[in-house]
Amino acid sequence: MKKIRKTGAPAFAPVLRNGLIVAAAYLLLTVMLVIGVAPEQYDIQIGMPAPFDILATKDVNDVVTTEEMREAAAAAVEPTYRSIDFSVVGEVSTDLESAFNQIVALREINDANPDSITDEELAELNANLPVEIDHDEYVSLLESDEDNVRHLFYDATVSVRDTLNGSLLEGQEAAAVSRISRGLAATGYPTPLVALATDVVRKYLRANMLIDQETTEANRQRARDAVEMKTCVKGEVIVRRGERVTPAQYAMLSSLGLLKEDSLDVPLVAGIALLVLTIVFCVILYLRRFARGHYRASTILLLSLIVVLVTALCLGFSRWNVYMMPISLGMMLVAILVDQRVALYINIGLGFIASLLTDASNGLFSVTMFSVVLMSMASGPIVLLAFSRRMQRTTTLLAGVMVGVSNFFCTLAVGLINSAELISVLMNAVWAMSSGIVSAILCIGLQPLLESLFNLATNSKLIELSNPNQPLIRRLLLEAPGTYHHSIIVANLAEAAASAVGGNPLLARVGAYYHDIGKLKRPIYFKENQMGDNPHDRTDPRVSAAILTAHPRDGAAMAQKARIPEPVIEIIRQHHGDGIALFFYDKAVKLYGSENVDITAFRYEGPRPRTKEAASVMLADTIEAAARSLPDPTPEKVDALIHKLVRVKLNDGQLDESDLTFSDLEKICSAFSTVLTGVFHERIEYPDVAIPPRQETADVKEAPAGAAPAAKAQPPVGTPAVKQAAPEAMPEKLQAVPEKPQAAPAAPARESQEGPAAGEAQTVPSAPAPREVPVAAAAPSSESPAQPNSAQPIDESDAQAEGGAPLGN
Repeated sequence: MKKIRKTGAPAFAPVLRNGLIVAAAYLLLTVMLVIGVAPEQYDIQIGMPAPFDILATKDVNDVVTTEEMREAAAAAVEPTYRSIDFSVVGEVSTDLESAFNQIVALREINDANPDSITDEELAELNANLPVEIDHDEYVSLLESDEDNVRHLFYDATVSVRDTLNGSLLEGQEAAAVSRISRGLAATGYPTPLVALATDVVRKYLRANMLIDQETTEANRQRARDAVEMKTCVKGEVIVRRGERVTPAQYAMLSSLGLLKEDSLDVPLVAGIALLVLTIVFCVILYLRRFARGHYRASTILLLSLIVVLVTALCLGFSRWNVYMMPISLGMMLVAILVDQRVALYINIGLGFIASLLTDASNGLFSVTMFSVVLMSMASGPIVLLAFSRRMQRTTTLLAGVMVGVSNFFCTLAVGLINSAELISVLMNAVWAMSSGIVSAILCIGLQPLLESLFNLATNSKLIELSNPNQPLIRRLLLEAPGTYHHSIIVANLAEAAASAVGGNPLLARVGAYYHDIGKLKRPIYFKENQMGDNPHDRTDPRVSAAILTAHPRDGAAMAQKARIPEPVIEIIRQHHGDGIALFFYDKAVKLYGSENVDITAFRYEGPRPRTKEAASVMLADTIEAAARSLPDPTPEKVDALIHKLVRVKLNDGQLDESDLTFSDLEKICSAFSTVLTGVFHERIEYPDVAIPPRQETADVKEAPAGAAPAAKAQPPVGTPAVKQAAPEAMPEKLQAVPEKPQAAPAAPARESQEGPAAGEAQTVPSAPAPREVPVAAAAPSSESPAQPNSAQPIDESDAQAEGGAPLGN
């Protein structure tokens, strides 16, 4: 029986995790902004580099460093212990025996089925036990042999006695318990019983050599007193220029009076903290209300990292020129890595944050601040326009150029309104234009790093994954070529379907490329990779179903090991949903009877598709496998097959968790029909025509002496000028060939690729038409038992694609 989780725990954990991430980002932003807007007199702070060398004006004690040295010396002193208390062995042994006897007594109330005990009954038992026993330990206690249990408890008691017969120092109890537990586990006892015995030992084991606190503290105090006070003499450098000020140096500067009193501008810090809090709250509220798909810890962590990173870069560039701050970098990164609408909202907040780094210390909102905010707001739609069609590395550079031009005109406009110095305004506009280009360059450099760090499924990453030279795809081509070619067709179908319903076609295509990589573990067990021999013919259907239904799990494990992005892994997991391997279920029913077959053993693990892309891959996988064996695949038959299989998946509940509508399903069917009609296009049937033998166009006669030679006959236009051997010069076998009908000449290049050459007798065996055989099937839910009266059709093409032989063969 599973333990009942506390109510509210699953909901509270994500909230706490997100809250910690947001709080950390908020503190970092506030600190960076306070540093950025602080006046010059506040530069000497702990952790900040000193603006110049600072010398001691008089001898000063380094109290902080001396105290750290003294505490380190005291911590190095080993504790002093009292003599061994031999009475501890007997007391602990008695306690252990009593506790173990109480636990052994539980076997007297043994039930026929120990698994049937409820949590309430187990809680009542624990009320009278020395330690709390969980469900697994209780079951193991009742199911184990009594002698084995008593031997375990006896060994535990002996191990405790051996430990205490020596000496167990205070503070080393946990190490002793771990050592005893490892010793018990090494003897082969059941793990739950070892854990139970370990809990009892942990409760009653105590040290027999206690620390002499008075003596130990006296020794440590002597160690402290032995450390002399560290002193900085007059004229000695306390902190050098560029060196980060340590707490010890800061304390010495404070004691020397080199730091100004009341150096912290409380109203300014409070205003910055309040402004940052407002921006962070608005962003979280937007994600929570309008972008719930991105309201998760990983995305919030990524957004926080981008905002903090961009703010830090703006802080650095503001020391050089405030117009050069790469504000649009945040917009570009969020648009590429997360979402374009979220990027537009983040960009507004970054604009206000960066504006504080201009000259906010004056206490007034200046023209420069207004220019920075205006540039940020104008760059947002421009970046979205650049990324609306495609997202490539060159597109990012183009977006940077477009943002630079926008910044130039925004700065120029504001400067002309507020200043008459044209040269100064133009220089500021040029610096602002460089901001967009710098943002694009930084984005190109940071994008792969963040993609790899968070394992994101961006378009650039998906394009890399679609490369045929990727290790997993390469292995699929070499080790499971049938699955590889199947995946290529599924990718075309899934891409068309995802594009039709507004999904991500590139994600659907890449997901289809990788959806069957789990078959690499046992490629020969799948029909498309077999070369005549079918191992399922000599395998129990339950084992065959286990092999089939394991390939999504195996594929997800291989993808995780290869660091494939999570959206692609989800497609791998979900592309079969929790459907049933009907062919092997039917085979098992015929072999063992429906009452002896558990249908849940023939279901895929799931989960069901939860996105449009995963649903598109599932439907494309099913339809491609079925359409492959369709005889005489006319457009009408293909369309009927598509609608039939989509309806089967819909009725089985496989699409219930996806956000597809009935209109979307019709669009998917139409897209599938278009692609498959192109695959199974009609070919030209070449006629069997006898071609007469080639003959010379004219006979060459001997010309009379002195007569001009006759003009040589020219072949007609389009006839190849190939010199043919005279019949009398040919071998006898070749001379007889013209009397036999010849094959038709080769068709043009386009036709030769679409059908067989004329005259070649080719017989293409057509696969048997799929037929539906009613078998006892379970309801779509994997938890419901099999219903004897419910029937579900078995698609013969699906069985062939998944490794089974056609029914009736």
